[in-house]
Amino acid sequence: MSEFLYFILFITGLLMVIKGSEWFIDAAVWGAEVFRVPPLIIGATIISICTTMPETFVSAAAAAMGEPVMALGNALGSIGVNSGLILAVLWIFTRPVIDNRIAFLQNSGFLLFLLLLLIAAGLLFQQVSRLIGAILLILFILYIIHNFRAAKKIINFDIQYDIVDDHMIRGDLDTHNSQPEGTIYDEHENDFDISAQTLTKKIVFFALGIGLVLLGSNLLVESGIRIAEIFHVPAVMIAVVFTSIGTSLPELITVIASIRKKASNLGLGNILGASILNIVQAVGISAIISPIPMSGEKSLLIFQLPFLALMILSVLFLGMSGRERLPKWGGYWLLALYFVYLSANLLREKMPLLGPLVFGA
Repeated sequence: MSEFLYFILFITGLLMVIKGSEWFIDAAVWGAEVFRVPPLIIGATIISICTTMPETFVSAAAAAMGEPVMALGNALGSIGVNSGLILAVLWIFTRPVIDNRIAFLQNSGFLLFLLLLLIAAGLLFQQVSRLIGAILLILFILYIIHNFRAAKKIINFDIQYDIVDDHMIRGDLDTHNSQPEGTIYDEHENDFDISAQTLTKKIVFFALGIGLVLLGSNLLVESGIRIAEIFHVPAVMIAVVFTSIGTSLPELITVIASIRKKASNLGLGNILGASILNIVQAVGISAIISPIPMSGEKSLLIFQLPFLALMILSVLFLGMSGRERLPKWGGYWLLALYFVYLSANLLREKMPLLGPLVFGA
C-alpha cells in the first residue's frame, strides 16, 4: 500500500469520527429535549458524555488493537488541547466570569487529582491496570451523579423549560430584554415533531453516527500506527499531537458557540468536564479492555502527565485569584504552555533537551 494512502485513510477516519459524533450527539440531545429534560441536566450529563465519545471510541479501539499506550496518549493529548488551546481561546476572547467558583475549583482540583492518580499508578505499578480502570469507571459514575444532582438543585420543576437554542430565535427580535433561556416555556417554540418519520430518522442517524465513529476510530488508529512506523516515531506521539486534536473538535465547536452566544461559562464547564471524562471514561474503558503499560514509554511519566498537571495547576491557581473576571494574561499563559507541549512532541529531534528526555529509549 502506498505510504501516501495512509495519510488519506487517517484524514478519512478523522472526518468519519467528527461527522458521526455530530449525528449521534444531535440525536441524543433531540431525544432528551422531546422528553422535556431541562437544558442544565442535558449539559451536565448527556452533552458531557457525548462530546467525549470520539476520544473514548478512539482510545478503546487502540486498546482493543493492542496499542493501549496510544489509547492513553489520545486521552492525554485531548486534555492538552482542551486545557492549553481551547480554554486559552475562550479565556482570551471572553475573559469568562466564574459564576460558581466553588464548582470551578472542585472540577479543576478533581482533574488535577486524576492526573496525579495516573502518575502514582505509573510509579507504583508501571501500568494503568484493570483495577485502576475499574476505579476510574466508578469515579465516572459518581461524577455524572454529582453533576445531575448539582443541576437539579438549581432547577424549579414547577417551570416548563424553554429548550430551543437562542440561535433559533429570529434575528429581528430583541432578545436582550427577554427572560433567560431555561426559565420560560413557549408551546409553539417547543412543539417538537415526534412523528414516526422523524423518530425513525433520528434513530437511523443515531445508529449511523455510532457506526461512523466506530469505523472511523479503527481507521484512525490503524493508519496512525502505520504513519508512526513511516516516520519512525512512537505511535503515542501521533495520538498526542494529531489524533487528539481531531477528537477534541466537538469541544472546540462548543466553545466557539459559547463565545458567539456570550455564554462563556457554558464553554468553561464543558472544557473541564470533557477533560475529566477523558480520564475517567476514555482511559477507564481502555484500561478495562487492555492494561496500559507506562514503563516502556517513559515520556508519559517524565513529561506528558507532569506537564498536563502543570497546565491544570495553572488553571486552578488562576481560578483562586478571586477576581470577578479571569485575567486575559492567563489565557496567553495557557497558550504558551500548549505551544511548549506541542513543540516538545513535534520537534523532539531538534530539541536536545526535550527530545531525549521525552522520547528517549
